[in-house]
Amino acid sequence: MAKRRNPALVWLSTTLSVAFARLTAILPLSLARGLGRLCGRLAYYMIPRVRNVCLQNLDHAYGDSIGRSEMRRIAREAAENVGIVAAEFSRISALDAATAKSLVTVNGLDHIKGPCFLVGAHMGNWEWFAPVLVAHGVRIAEVVRPLDDPRLNAFVDRTRSACGVRTIAKERSGPEILRLLREGWVVGVLVDQSPREAALPVTFFGKPCWATVAPAMVAMRAKIPIHPITIVRQSNGHYNVTISPPIDTSRTGNMRDDLLAITQRCQDAIEAEIRKTPGQWLWLHRRWKERPRLDAEWRAKEEKSKNG
Repeated sequence: MAKRRNPALVWLSTTLSVAFARLTAILPLSLARGLGRLCGRLAYYMIPRVRNVCLQNLDHAYGDSIGRSEMRRIAREAAENVGIVAAEFSRISALDAATAKSLVTVNGLDHIKGPCFLVGAHMGNWEWFAPVLVAHGVRIAEVVRPLDDPRLNAFVDRTRSACGVRTIAKERSGPEILRLLREGWVVGVLVDQSPREAALPVTFFGKPCWATVAPAMVAMRAKIPIHPITIVRQSNGHYNVTISPPIDTSRTGNMRDDLLAITQRCQDAIEAEIRKTPGQWLWLHRRWKERPRLDAEWRAKEEKSKNG
């Protein structure tokens, strides 16, 4: 059972989050980014959970292949990156065609030839890739998990939708995704977090974890391609969005094996990009969290398959 949060703390957290967004919206972009980076660094040093989770994840992913000082550097950068993302969030409504194209370079746009699935990760400024594509004329919907506090969720959803991005609530999203794909939309989803439902076992950085089956399932059912997408911040603050060629979604005739293979390829694609700029990924998320219920359900399915 989920722990009930103190209503007063929820109200305060939402109020501060909205106030921060409104402040950064009126500051010059460079100043807003600097404030966000500072907040992220302060969180790294002052909130033990932020620092500890980042370092534990880095140790789990890299082991002895990198030193402790390098892990601490990546963890600090990751915390700062979250602060920058928060500071830039309020700018979504200002990302018209001219502004978006001045701040972001899009590579591989020609890969989008019709309805498709874009799979990405919480790296760079993941909140910008959808509005930037809208600025380039792409009709895109993004699958999101609604926030627990309705007031904060309403504010975030209004901001995300300000430039024409369609949002789809993650729970029971399948019919809506398929409908939009039939209408010619592009659908994007971030696939680098630990799902509670509709998941398959995969490896990520060589370690077992769970990943959403949605992209593979939808691609097979709708017969559409899956393209990895990344958005990476350069040293001068400019972003590069890269849409990669489609991953292999060929079928063998065994649906279970095909779903596993396609889902793993999605994870391999985003892992490869994270390894290039690890300081811009969300290391403070418990990506390798154990899911006993999912594990038990999967073992039962495997046993049934062997005996069937």
